[in-house]
Amino acid sequence: MGGLEGTYVEEQLLIMERHGYPEETYYTFSYSPIPDDDGTPGGIICANTDDTQRVIGERQLKLLRELAAETTDARSWSEACQRSIAALATDPQDIAFALLYMIPANGGSATLCARHGLPEEHPLAPKTLSVESNSPWPLAEVLRKHETIPIEDMAGSAGKVLSKGAWDKATTRAAVLAVLPSGENGRSGVLVVGLNPYRLFDESYRGFLSLGAGQIAAAIANADAYEEERRRVEALAELDRAKTAFFSNISHEFRTPLTLMLGPLEEVLSGQVSAEEMRTQVELAHRNGTRLLRLVNNLLDFSRIEAGRISATYEPTDLGSFSAEIASGFRSATEKAGLKLSLQCRSLPQSVYLDRDMWEKVLLNLMSNAFKFTLEGEICVSVDTSADGRTAEVKVGDKGIGIPAKEIPKLFERFHRIEGAQGRSFEGSGIGLALVQMTLPSALRPTRLQASLGNGSHERTTDD
Repeated sequence: MGGLEGTYVEEQLLIMERHGYPEETYYTFSYSPIPDDDGTPGGIICANTDDTQRVIGERQLKLLRELAAETTDARSWSEACQRSIAALATDPQDIAFALLYMIPANGGSATLCARHGLPEEHPLAPKTLSVESNSPWPLAEVLRKHETIPIEDMAGSAGKVLSKGAWDKATTRAAVLAVLPSGENGRSGVLVVGLNPYRLFDESYRGFLSLGAGQIAAAIANADAYEEERRRVEALAELDRAKTAFFSNISHEFRTPLTLMLGPLEEVLSGQVSAEEMRTQVELAHRNGTRLLRLVNNLLDFSRIEAGRISATYEPTDLGSFSAEIASGFRSATEKAGLKLSLQCRSLPQSVYLDRDMWEKVLLNLMSNAFKFTLEGEICVSVDTSADGRTAEVKVGDKGIGIPAKEIPKLFERFHRIEGAQGRSFEGSGIGLALVQMTLPSALRPTRLQASLGNGSHERTTDD
């Protein structure tokens, strides 16, 4: 009113009460003076445009693009969660705070994997939540209905100041959304979002958050797919290395007995040995032929079990006496080697249903392994009931060279050998313990078996 200069403002934020509540609005407007007859300003004209929907729409579209861009390179599901919440944090106008809970396949409890806008130990952001509990968030209902559930008043349950986001007052409302798994074995989760205090939770707002939750689910699925592919490639590479090592080992194992068979036979065929020497040479060839046959039989057994072409014949068996009978076959070998063989195989209260041939393979492999790597001391085989009386417990222990802690996870891997391990010989195909692990589930029915394999101070337990 004091001059002839106009003004122009673009996308001005104005908190207006135009629908019965304070609302976030955006206007582009100009003030222009209206000259009177004498040339002085006699009034003002205001031309304005309501840009609220456009500004909010562009802002939300920018967030969705940011969410997609930030999670593209996630290489694990946890990284995808962290990146997703970091992207949501770039839009404090629409998202005052965000919590992302992930739920394991068994659905027991939800774990907080990423958060924004709420401090640690906040009552609304516990680190773990029971899926069935509705406090503070209705996880079970969201996962069951696959619908967005709004929470209208959090002030009473929070007990602390809530996040303000980009506004001058804290939000008291939230929305809980399901992060759906991709496929039957995918990861599921729940996204909790603090809402804009100056907007109604209408269909547009709901749809925007649903798109965000969908992008998070896709990011987690893509990261899981990447991890699975990486594991598959690593497994194939490891299998290739194992096969190379296996063929190297097995070639050596085959060549050794073959060489020790051909040498004595060539001596016999030369006709230059006495009858007594001939018998010695033939016995040596026979012993190495038996060794070669044992190697081939182990490989065939492994192949049949892995392909599921072997069938078990179960019969009630006194596990203690039968195991003692098998283990006692090593007594002469242990005595010649200066070792002590201790058998503590007592009769159990009830018979165990097992396939005797398979169980013999299991125990013989464990005994052979213990004998091979025990240079002095004792080998002990025990059969007893477990502490709770529900299972049969068979242990093969020794005072051997032990197993390095880093090798324990690879104990039952096929073709794997510990480099530099000192043993009585280097015989074997590298599949003995793998054969044990594969045979156990088929050898027993219905009794569960706990077989504790001990070498020195290290122990590995399988429970099948």
